[in-house]
Amino acid sequence: MADQERNFRSQYYDKVGFRSVEEKKSIESLLKDKTMKHEKLVQFCIRFGLPAMYRLYVWKILLGILPVSQPCQDFVWFHRQEQVKELERAAILLCPDSIDGPQEYKILVMKLIEEGNLPLQRNNLASDQSNQHFMAIVRAISSLVTCEADLFWISTRFFRHTISLHNSFRQFPDYMMQCLMKEDKGQKLYQHLCKHHVVSALPLEIWFHQCFASVLPETSVERIWDRVLCSSGHILIFVAVAIFLVLRRPLLAMQSSKDIVNYLNQIPEDCGDRIVNEALNLFQEYGCAWQMKEDSPVTCTGDNGRSSNKSLTESGRHCRSHKYIAT
Repeated sequence: MADQERNFRSQYYDKVGFRSVEEKKSIESLLKDKTMKHEKLVQFCIRFGLPAMYRLYVWKILLGILPVSQPCQDFVWFHRQEQVKELERAAILLCPDSIDGPQEYKILVMKLIEEGNLPLQRNNLASDQSNQHFMAIVRAISSLVTCEADLFWISTRFFRHTISLHNSFRQFPDYMMQCLMKEDKGQKLYQHLCKHHVVSALPLEIWFHQCFASVLPETSVERIWDRVLCSSGHILIFVAVAIFLVLRRPLLAMQSSKDIVNYLNQIPEDCGDRIVNEALNLFQEYGCAWQMKEDSPVTCTGDNGRSSNKSLTESGRHCRSHKYIAT
């Protein structure tokens, strides 16, 4: 009976446009436990995303910065803050120019000190590709936090998490085009992009490795990162597809690869929420097809190796029939 009442409330809130009311109650219920259930937090994030007021706190739990046991959190966080202070003092001694430079460079130096990877020759530190990806993530997170300890720990742990997804990134461009071909009715946009060889010209490696930190506004990308943190790196595929779908009209009007790439390198800020909403819809539709573990067969291609739209469609139907997306 209680489940029926809860389902009725959920349907009512959704119908009248107050779905977030029920979601807020659900996450508050999960956070009340003295020992929070990590798996339930993961499921919640994948299905709903996080309310802004709880986002940073839950991120710190999911990233292992704070323990799931609430009585221990103050003790652990105190020592995390002390560690950041020590790293800052070490950065001043070992790399004095980091103090007067951009904040993301200082955080990079602190990160390298913590890892024991700060090189003796630091002239090209900021030009290293991996470091550039990290600093882009730091810049995005800096607009979401209010203290340096939050900035350091969330940035470094989030970047460490993205490194664990790097093996999957190589397959993302192919998956992206398969999904776009399925979603582009009439395939006019798909054929237009193929004609101008846009995929090979786009900075897709930057898009995926930075999790769109330098592509979409921070207030939009944080909703994508809710899912990325839960090992749902494949949502990045749907963000890329959503960019093409939302910007379909201006892209079709452009007749050169250079114009298209230049336009996509400066996506209008007012398109951020539309792109993320479209990406989340695609994630809900196809999520199960991309959520399989690496040791499971990921079927987005047929037995003969050619792309199969049928497999995408069937996976989408299977996903919509479940309450939670598989993790």
